[in-house]
Amino acid sequence: MKRLLISIIGLALLASIPVVSLADATHVVRKGDTLGKIARSHHVSASKIQAANGLEGTRLSVGTKLVIPGGKTRSKHRKGHSGKGKRVIVSKSTIPEDPPPDAQPALVAPQGPAPPSEAWKPPTEAELAELAKAPRPADTPSPSIAAVPAPPEAGNAGTSIKERLLRVAQRMLAVPYRFGGTTLWGLDCSGFVQKTFAFLNLDLPRSAREQFREGAKVAKADLSPGDLVFFRTYAKYPSHVGIYLGDNRFVHASSRERKVTVESLDTPYYVKRYIGAKRLLFERNDIEN
Repeated sequence: MKRLLISIIGLALLASIPVVSLADATHVVRKGDTLGKIARSHHVSASKIQAANGLEGTRLSVGTKLVIPGGKTRSKHRKGHSGKGKRVIVSKSTIPEDPPPDAQPALVAPQGPAPPSEAWKPPTEAELAELAKAPRPADTPSPSIAAVPAPPEAGNAGTSIKERLLRVAQRMLAVPYRFGGTTLWGLDCSGFVQKTFAFLNLDLPRSAREQFREGAKVAKADLSPGDLVFFRTYAKYPSHVGIYLGDNRFVHASSRERKVTVESLDTPYYVKRYIGAKRLLFERNDIEN
């Protein structure tokens, strides 16, 4: 009888222990949430949450999905009809799984696993470098850029620096989106822009916020292929960037589509969040004007 009582007491003690998940948790920002409050609720430091999600400050937007490194899933005791405590896992998210389009914080870590090679193969560095190669000295660059870049097979003779930039950018279509990514196995929006320009031997800062400080301002009505277009998505500062293609289209690394893709500036989401454009590449006729 004594052993039976000890067993019952032991089981009761185990039932009172909260269930936790040792894997990374997620948290969808709700009204009233602060970075400190979220950190305390998951028993992790605010700085770890900032590092895992690429946050530069403490301001959070409602609906943003955050990765909580090493976070614990909290449990709550709920009494049943018998009056005994039951362990019930409480879900903290009733928001749809997809994050807001092109919000920087994503659920894939920068060092996440690469896609299976048999499912998708990225362009090679050598291939992109060839597309970006400058014309031979005997060639004369074209005075203006075509609305639609010529196919890669046409070669680079006589092409302008803008045309070569767009060839590289469009060859990178379908490269996976990866927050913090800097390789052809995964790029975020500013990483995509930085890498595209790097093939033209042009150095750009790493973040969209820093890239917005570069170049000359361009009115939306005067956009030219190769210009950078900027948006405010999850923050008040410039937090998303793409490369203008012409015909009101731009190419960018989209967190919603999970890849580099082409979209229209007329899309309501981007119309609402568009904040300006910058020109970094100038043709001879641009300078003369």
